[in-house]
Amino acid sequence: MSDTTPEANKALVLAHYDAVTNGHDPDAIRAQLAPNFFDHAAEKKMSADEVIAHSAAMHATFANLSAVAECLVAERDIVSGRFIWRGLHKGPWNGIAPTGKHVEFRGMTFWRIQDGKIAERWAEIDFAGLERQLKG
Repeated sequence: MSDTTPEANKALVLAHYDAVTNGHDPDAIRAQLAPNFFDHAAEKKMSADEVIAHSAAMHATFANLSAVAECLVAERDIVSGRFIWRGLHKGPWNGIAPTGKHVEFRGMTFWRIQDGKIAERWAEIDFAGLERQLKG
């Protein structure tokens, strides 16, 4: 279990959304992730460089990409949140050509913090709803 406070853990998660989604800050991403970071949604250990590449790809696909926490709760070493993502579809996504549509989708994510770094992530994101918006 982390020796940081729940409030510090929440601040770390929000800073991570700023580094990955609300902007693209590779140095911050490297500083925020534990060396053994495991993404359960991807079902694999991911290096900071892989997370940075994912961030760059999302920004190439969705202009003005942003994420806002609708709810954020922290207890011990876990932070959970309900988030809303917004952006403009300007690049291919899952085989769908750019539509120019403004999109909005939601998801819930859990993060485990260890020694002040993000060690694990679990995410359930409504990509089916995103796809309906792009195809509709």
